[in-house]
Amino acid sequence: MTHQGLVAVYIGTWKIDPAPNHLMSSTGLKPIILYDIPSIVPGRPWSPNTMKTRYCLGCKQLPFTTVWVEFPDIAGLLQSKGIPQPPYTLPAIEDPNTGTFVVDSLAIATYLDETYPETLKVLSPGARALLEKAGDEFSFGSGGGAQANASMRARIVFLILAAERLNPVSKAYYHRTREARLGELWTTLRDACAAGPEARAEQVRQGIEAMRGVWRKVAAVYERTEHGSELEGKTLGGSYALGDVPCFLDFAIAGRIKCVLDGLVPSEVETVTNMEGGRLTRLVESLEEYYKY
Repeated sequence: MTHQGLVAVYIGTWKIDPAPNHLMSSTGLKPIILYDIPSIVPGRPWSPNTMKTRYCLGCKQLPFTTVWVEFPDIAGLLQSKGIPQPPYTLPAIEDPNTGTFVVDSLAIATYLDETYPETLKVLSPGARALLEKAGDEFSFGSGGGAQANASMRARIVFLILAAERLNPVSKAYYHRTREARLGELWTTLRDACAAGPEARAEQVRQGIEAMRGVWRKVAAVYERTEHGSELEGKTLGGSYALGDVPCFLDFAIAGRIKCVLDGLVPSEVETVTNMEGGRLTRLVESLEEYYKY
């Protein structure tokens, strides 16, 4: 069940998409509030980090409603909720059923697993072990030397392209804060992406090539489960990292892939979707039923 087509309510600079009434009545739960960052497409999320929480809520079939928060307003929101110090980031959820406010996608997944144990567990011991292992192996810029530098540049290019889908107030804030953090490297790559179609296409080409090694490692996880292997003494089989049911790592990978694809033109999208035999985009497609907005 998506929230498209619903009438939005505005409170200050925050935009709230109310949950359908039948979601509340069918579960007996009040909708959880998800604080998310909007894109220029009305009703569509922008951040791969908040996408992880959307997948969690959808997979657990928990009712929720979205409060859209622009980047400059995130700190004020979290301070008003009693979060004492930075980093001020989203996603965050507010659960009216328990009076609990939680920040960070991993902390949210943990909270949802513990609070709603009758729902699908997305952070089983096996999922946590795989997530910890993947943290370094699959990260952008992992490793050392020239490859690490190329991967970092690729990550920045994809973030710059993704920023084009932010609303103006968030886009300006995003560039300003990332430039302050990364300095000349951010500025140089941003200017290169804005130098014209050919220059932009070359940055994308280099970025895709730099990330092939990381994406190959990611795809190998799913090749293992598709062909059957063992984890914790159990034979795996299925479309997801742990077999036939999704877990948090699947959500993290799918969110990143979606974010990259959303910033590309059709010909570039085709290049990415064909990588590794299309395995990564098949993951995104297989999770679409859980991607609620």
